[in-house]
Amino acid sequence: MNSKWGIYPWFLEHGIDLIHPDDFETFKQEANNCKVFKCIANGQDYITLKYNNYYYRVKDNLFTPVPAPKYDFGKIVKIKKNKENAIITDIMWHYVKHQHYYFVSVKNKKKSKRYLDSEFM
Repeated sequence: MNSKWGIYPWFLEHGIDLIHPDDFETFKQEANNCKVFKCIANGQDYITLKYNNYYYRVKDNLFTPVPAPKYDFGKIVKIKKNKENAIITDIMWHYVKHQHYYFVSVKNKKKSKRYLDSEFM
């Protein structure tokens, strides 16, 4: 499962035993059923997921692979509409459209608009 991208739609109702105890508090704050993680390691009891610069050890029960995103965290992209340079800060999964969407930062300010691959040059 290494180097696969996927979602980890965990909620507290799934149980705290799915998250490594040392990572639980930070993962609980990060958890979002739309975030796209990169699985970077398989351990004996846990897989390691990376989201931007953060690492989380979780049981693989809920990990669902999705295609690799076209743009990775920290990638500089140009927005078609206004030709502004932006940095990818979040990668999300659209369940209905079955595609990635992104949140970006422009001039160190995070935008609230969601961007699809097609909206970048």
